[in-house]
Formats: sequence, structure tokens, C-alpha cells
Amino acid sequence: MIETRFNLKIPFYLFLATISTFLISLFLFQIFAVLLVFLWLIEKNKSKSEAFDRISLLFFVFILVRITSLIFSKYPESSLPLLYKDGIFFLSFFAMSFYLKLFAEKKVKAIALTFVVAAMIVALVGIIKFNIGLVNRAESFSSGYMAYSLYLLASLGIGLLLYNFINEKRYVASWTAGLALIISGIIVSLGRTNTALAILVFIVSLFFLKANRWFSIGIVLLTVVLTFISFQLNTKELDSRVEHPAGMSDRDILWGNAKDLILKFEYPLIGYGPRTFDKVFTERDKLQDVKIGSWHNDYIQLYLESGILGLLSYLILIGYALFAALKCFLQRRIRKSQKVLLIGAVISMISLLLAALTSGFINSPVIAVVFGFFLAFISSIIYAVEKISDKYQINVYINLNN
Repeated sequence: MIETRFNLKIPFYLFLATISTFLISLFLFQIFAVLLVFLWLIEKNKSKSEAFDRISLLFFVFILVRITSLIFSKYPESSLPLLYKDGIFFLSFFAMSFYLKLFAEKKVKAIALTFVVAAMIVALVGIIKFNIGLVNRAESFSSGYMAYSLYLLASLGIGLLLYNFINEKRYVASWTAGLALIISGIIVSLGRTNTALAILVFIVSLFFLKANRWFSIGIVLLTVVLTFISFQLNTKELDSRVEHPAGMSDRDILWGNAKDLILKFEYPLIGYGPRTFDKVFTERDKLQDVKIGSWHNDYIQLYLESGILGLLSYLILIGYALFAALKCFLQRRIRKSQKVLLIGAVISMISLLLAALTSGFINSPVIAVVFGFFLAFISSIIYAVEKISDKYQINVYINLNN
């Protein structure tokens, strides 16, 4: 049985503080995340062992591969920041997984709601900055447009599914407005892939809603109004897109160079080392945006940084997590509320994984933690359902032997 050394309110409110500051304040987020990890580190080893499941094991393997690729990095000075820049990502997953398995379902729902409300606030900030002309593409205070867009996309799937828990009409109206802000924020960040994925997530999520679906019309109408007004007030980037509709944001150059490196087949097992893009990429003089710092594809990034072992360990991790989630969803003893939370987390995680085909979050100090949050969320729901199943089997066994 998982237990904590502390009053349960302490990790709960610290958890809320961590997930509500992702893109509101990077400084506060790091403080809260480190404190949450510290609490987890001093928990009883027996409880931590109980919370360590197969998803945790595969995540641990992925960490080991990343660290191994650092040790054998061709450019160790560039790879060394992995230890402190990715440290929060690596450790926060285990802390979040531990406490999510410890919290009652009511608190887990509160965590999901808080995560989405924070995203609504971030979306509003980005839209305001865009509308008053501070930026050409919507972004938050503590991140660029790419992290902003990915964060909002990740919040959309679970945000739509949470309609199933909202009963009062006044809250339905507020939630509808908030989700319209999230979709509008994604659109005015002007990421074509993420905009397309947001539409897909919206459509897919509707199939899993038990609540009245009329709110979807409200979301669409509000989104159209917000984006129309926004593009009337700020047309700089949009005009550029109209003039150059076929532009790939330098991805053709990035992926062409990546192809050349892959065909060279240098360091195929363990890669060039984490965070070595600047050392390995050889065509920076051809880029329109000289500030680019990644391959704009996480799967290419992982292969070139950590080789076949890095990419394979990552694919096995996410593949198993999704398979385990599907298996859990099909169990008879899973409650409807657990299904809602599980589906929302899966849709959000898949949207991130698809977005990573044209952008990336694996080296992001914030969005990688968001990914870890959803992995931990899925892990905790599976744990709760299996715990119920185990109790049922024990009761059956006792009854048959009495």
C-alpha cells in the first residue's frame, strides 16, 4: 500500500502549484517542481517501490539510455546540460506518478481541472499579447510560440473530456469560453500542424462525451469570433504566410541535413549525444531563422542524439503506455469517471506525440514535464483499476474457500 510521510494536503497543493505554473512562470514552476521531487525523494522506499510499475520501469530505462548517450557523447560540453536541464523532467515523472496513485479520485479530478484552467489563463495571455502587437505569433510570458502552442494542444483533449464532470450551467458556459480561448490561442500561434491537430482532437473528443454536445457549437462560434478579431488586429505574420504559402519554416533544410547524417550511419547505437544539434547541424547559413535549436522532429532528434537505443526505448515506453491504457479501458471494473480521465489523458498525450513530428518537446524544460505528467496520469489510473481488480479476485478466492 502506498503511504506518505506527510499530511496529504502538502503534496496535493504543491502538485497543484506545479501544474498551474507550467507556462505562467518558469521560475515558480521550477521551485514547485523541485519541492515536489524533494518530498518524493524522502518518502518511504517501500511506498515508492509499490508505485513503481512497468511504465515507471520503461521510463527509467529511457533515462538510462539518455544518460549513457551523454557519457559517450561526441560533444560532452554540449551534452552535459542534460543532467540539470532534464533533471526535473526525469524526476518529476516519478514524483507525479507516486502522488497521483496516492490521491483519492476527487483530488485527481481537481488536478486535471486545475491543469486545464491554468492553460486557459495562458491562452488568454498569449491572445492579448498577440492582439496588442507585442508578438507576431501568440506566446506566453515564459516561453516562445512553439511551447505555448504545444502546451495548449496538450490541455485541449483532457479539457474537452472534463465536460463530463461539469453539471451546473454557469460552469458549462465558463468552460466553453475557456476551451474556445485554448483553440484560438493555438490558431493565433500560427502553427499549421498544431492547428490541424487541435481540430482533430476536438472532433475525436466529441465521440467520448456523455454530456450535452451542444456546447461544441458555442466553442466553434467563440473560436471563430476570437480568431477573426485577433487577425484583424495583427496581420504581420499572416500576411507573410499569404505571400509564402509553401514555406516549411526551414524544415526542408533541417530534415535534408538530418537525412544526410542518418545515411552516414555514424554512432547509430548511441548517437552523437544529447543537445548536440548546434554541433551536428551543418547548414545554418541556409536558414531563415538562425535561432533554430532543434531538428523540429522529436523522433529524428532522439535518433541523432541517443541513437537506435534512445529512439527504441522511447517508442517502447509510449507504445506500452498506450497499450496498457487500452487494456485498462476495456476492463469491466473500470468506473465511468476513470474512463473519462484515462481517455482525456490518452488523447492529450497522443496529440503531443503527433505534434512532435513537425516540432518537438523532448528537450523542452517545460513541455517534457507536461508529457511526463500525462504518462504519470495514465499510470495512476491503471494502478487504481488494477488495485480494484486485485481486491475483487482476492474476495472471490476467499468466498470460494469459505
